[in-house]
Amino acid sequence: MGCNRNCGLLTGAVIGAVLAIFGGVLIPVGDHLIGKAIEKEAVIANGTIAFENWLVPGSSVYRQFWVFHVLNPSEVLEGAQPQLEQRGPYTYRVRYLPKENITENLDGTISYMLPNVALFEPDMSIGTENDTITCLNLAVAAVPSVYKNTLMQIFANSFIKSSKSTMLQNRTVKELLWGYTDPFLDKIPMVSNSVVGVFYPYNGTLDGLYRVYTGTEDIKKTAIIESYKNKRNLSYWEGHCDLVNGTDGASFPPFVKKDQVLRFFSSDICR
Repeated sequence: MGCNRNCGLLTGAVIGAVLAIFGGVLIPVGDHLIGKAIEKEAVIANGTIAFENWLVPGSSVYRQFWVFHVLNPSEVLEGAQPQLEQRGPYTYRVRYLPKENITENLDGTISYMLPNVALFEPDMSIGTENDTITCLNLAVAAVPSVYKNTLMQIFANSFIKSSKSTMLQNRTVKELLWGYTDPFLDKIPMVSNSVVGVFYPYNGTLDGLYRVYTGTEDIKKTAIIESYKNKRNLSYWEGHCDLVNGTDGASFPPFVKKDQVLRFFSSDICR
């Protein structure tokens, strides 16, 4: 009985030691093989999982707007201080169309254009994009800056009066954001395009050219922007803030750590 017990303990110890050795060897090997498999599929190249996820973002991207409605327009036109009411948010889904004009380059980068489109999301908004807002007349307000010559300002004022425009106007949220035909500009013969909007033109346009690293040369650079419109700097800011930095926000390199800062570039705010 003693021998059998001792033999059993010895056998168990030997088996445990062998398993521990195998575990110590196989776990690093397994981690290495898994890492290699992830690296293979994380590269932005046609046919990989990363490419499919990068081509069309899997997660939705939204943009929200708040606008200020003038409550006392008549008094403001007489010189009174405006009373403002904040309205919103008005939410739009963006960045949901596939990238276009994709070109795989020989230097480990890939180039593409981002289609600009904004789809109104009523369930995530307070109000509709057809809400009417009393707001600043963008075209009229710009006259002193555009036409600094006194004679030109006189001509501009005559067009403002004939179009029945004032410093304030009533516009829907959709018009204010994405564009409307301005009656004042429509009167001026030398103006070829009388459409005005805070983000006009946006819908139906393309943003780029973007050039990003595919990860074939360095997996840690996957999706990092190499250049935007063939430039590494924006010429808007000073120092580090002027650099085109990070990704376009649709995807990031693999093996991201919990404490790692993720940077992305937004062309709309040039940051």
